[in-house]
Amino acid sequence: MKKIYYLIFLAIGISGCSVESIDSTEVLFTADAKVKLAEVQNFIVPTEICAGVEATFSFEVAVGTNLQVQQLIAGEWVQVYQKGSSTANPQNFNLLFEEAGDYSLRYKIGSGGFTQKSVTVLDCNACEESFSYVSNGDNTYTFYYTPAEDLEGAIVVFTFAQSAYLSGLSEDYSQNGNNGQPYKAILNLKKCVELEYTISLQANCSGNSQNSNVWTDFTVNGVSKKNGNTPNIVQSCR
Repeated sequence: MKKIYYLIFLAIGISGCSVESIDSTEVLFTADAKVKLAEVQNFIVPTEICAGVEATFSFEVAVGTNLQVQQLIAGEWVQVYQKGSSTANPQNFNLLFEEAGDYSLRYKIGSGGFTQKSVTVLDCNACEESFSYVSNGDNTYTFYYTPAEDLEGAIVVFTFAQSAYLSGLSEDYSQNGNNGQPYKAILNLKKCVELEYTISLQANCSGNSQNSNVWTDFTVNGVSKKNGNTPNIVQSCR
């Protein structure tokens, strides 16, 4: 009988030790996870930063952390963000870069030193210069021109054959000279904003010519924008 009691007490003791061991392991695991979570410190740079548009940067740090960000401007480190005690995780802030290019930042988390970071700012509104026209089939032609940059006081010239131009240009244009029929305007052109005119042309044929080049060129600040897809516009004299 004594042996039976001894075995029962031994089993209860072992069971009690086993339960205590599991609880301790769970507590230690939870505490370790919290420590590791508190140690995570990241400085998050946006995947795309556009010139002229505020970009959101982030710190992934424990609440209450001192944060600083500096930017290299004209050879000097200038503070562009500072938070004595962060109030959120992540802690977000905005920066604005006016021009496209590469910029140098450095950031500081807590009492540690600065870490340098390079960021690339893109011109998200970039476009390519283009010039084209289409024939509408009724002796009218729609011309399109898109500049790749702002042009203040640009000299824009259409060159037509003598007396071929009938209508379609804005009142900004006036006939200029007697060499063919150039029409000139001084315009402020905006980057990526398309210029469009639907122009009526009619060949003024003379002599024995079978065809007339009713349009021959389009220039901006003296530079021709003709290309392989925009040959002279020809109308038949027959």
